[in-house]
Amino acid sequence: MFETLWQAVSQVKSKNDVQLFLEDILSPTEKIMIAKRLAIASLLLRNYEYEAIKNILKVSQGTIAKVAQTLKFNKGYRIVIEKVQRSEDMKEFWQTIERIGHRFISKQYQTAPDELIKKKLGHERKTLVR
Repeated sequence: MFETLWQAVSQVKSKNDVQLFLEDILSPTEKIMIAKRLAIASLLLRNYEYEAIKNILKVSQGTIAKVAQTLKFNKGYRIVIEKVQRSEDMKEFWQTIERIGHRFISKQYQTAPDELIKKKLGHERKTLVR
């Protein structure tokens, strides 16, 4: 069964075909869960702290920890994220994440300089998020 699944996924090449396939095989909840896990992995690879990820994506610390553990010992997330990061869609995705992060920080601290939001998480942002 798994071999058939791997083969099926590897044969789907266009974005439209992938979307149609995933729409057919995944429930709405499963699609959200998978998308959030991928976003968590992306944010972890960009050095976002757990608390920021939790608030931006509305996920539990346990879910973040599971993804972090997978990132530590496996390669699947990294392979996909590296490939996707090169695409225009990913650039749009990160712009959206940065806007969401900006709103979160702005609400919590009322003022957050844009340059802190746009930087990969550094010491300054870690301090803001706490």
